[in-house]
Amino acid sequence: MAYTAASGKGGKRPRVVGCNRSGHPGVKLGVPGVVSIEERTPIAWVLRIGEGMSTAEIKANGEMISERTGWWRPDSAGKKALFVAAILALLLLLAGGAAAYVTYDYGQEYEGRIFPGTTVAGVDLSGMTQAEALAEVKDTIEPQLTREISLTWKKKTWNTTPQKLGARSNAKAAVAAAVDATASASFMDQARMKLLGEDMDFTESVAITNPRKGARELVASIAKEVNLEPVDAGIDYSTGWVEITEHSVGYAVQTDEIDKALTKTLKRGSGNANLALPVQTLQPDTTSDEFDQVLLTRIGENKLYLYNDGEITHEWTVATGLPEYPTPTGLWEVTEKRYMPTWVNPDPTGWGASMPASIPPGPGNPLGLRAINWSAPAIRFHGTDAIYSLGYNASHGCVRMANSDVIELYDMIDVGVPIVSVQAGANRPLYSAPATDDPTVVADSDSDSDSDPGSGSEGDGEKKGNG
Repeated sequence: MAYTAASGKGGKRPRVVGCNRSGHPGVKLGVPGVVSIEERTPIAWVLRIGEGMSTAEIKANGEMISERTGWWRPDSAGKKALFVAAILALLLLLAGGAAAYVTYDYGQEYEGRIFPGTTVAGVDLSGMTQAEALAEVKDTIEPQLTREISLTWKKKTWNTTPQKLGARSNAKAAVAAAVDATASASFMDQARMKLLGEDMDFTESVAITNPRKGARELVASIAKEVNLEPVDAGIDYSTGWVEITEHSVGYAVQTDEIDKALTKTLKRGSGNANLALPVQTLQPDTTSDEFDQVLLTRIGENKLYLYNDGEITHEWTVATGLPEYPTPTGLWEVTEKRYMPTWVNPDPTGWGASMPASIPPGPGNPLGLRAINWSAPAIRFHGTDAIYSLGYNASHGCVRMANSDVIELYDMIDVGVPIVSVQAGANRPLYSAPATDDPTVVADSDSDSDSDPGSGSEGDGEKKGNG
């Protein structure tokens, strides 16, 4: 079976295109204007009608060929599927190209800026440059770094801020992470954000660190300013008179306690704070109350004064030690009060050899009616019948008083009362009793003396015949 194509104008012979060099046996070229196609001719052979063939003739040929081969028939199911697939592929290609263009345009829009949906420290950084984002984040966390923290004690206040104590944030690193997230967004991420209206969904917090060194240094500096050792009350007798120096309490900052409180406040991270500085009050060992009474012995002047609450309220004329047996100077205290004392011979083999081993209370007792012992060894206030010696340096170191005076003193003071003894002028030695009542006249007679310090005895004897 053969199909023919009408000849072209001018009776020209059509030519065959697409055959191999030898041609195909299924295509026969016959008379001018006629092309014969055998049934065995492959579809792949394409004939192009020669010059001079009209469109209608070419179409006719085409219909004839397709009718023969089944390749060009419009109602072919394979052709329709292929056609649809080609259309879909074309549409997809066009859509992909459009999407690629849109995505490219989205990237260009945010060139050098942070994609939407990026949050650092609660701040939306969408569309910001890295510098703008860092400045915005720093402004947001600034109140946390500059909030005021006050430490108060009495009328003093110390103000600081977390920033002054060394607090630092990682805002720079957090913003850099946001920038990196934008830079690493994939093509599909960008397409999703542009075409579907989604965002980066990137959130980063900012951490603030508070080194403990700053808090500790602040507490140490405050402690250095506040800490104070307590001061004991005392007696100042540098002028020869008694002056009570007042005691004062001390203070010690409880550094561990305030360090913990300050650290906790810094970690809390928001709002001003006022902390009460914990300070311990240190009491002195000796207060001024312990000097409510003080005795002052002024050697040379040979007077005894009683201070009550820092003021002189009583004074007596006394006899103090001879230059050879001086009454000790310095600060002492009353250690014992003796009612109707017994005299014990302190030197039975020496100057007391002619005297009895002891003399009981009563007339002729060298200690008189009362004795008040000092903390200085073998020294005491005591009574005497030799009142002519009062006002002089006449004893072996003890302080003689008229019996009436020593009884008065005995009843006014207690054990523990401080005794101050000072040299207040030149000595006025008296070695013997006067011949008259005038104590300025010195006559030859048995000398009087107090005892030397004794060991293992009362040690407070005086010779009989005191002058």
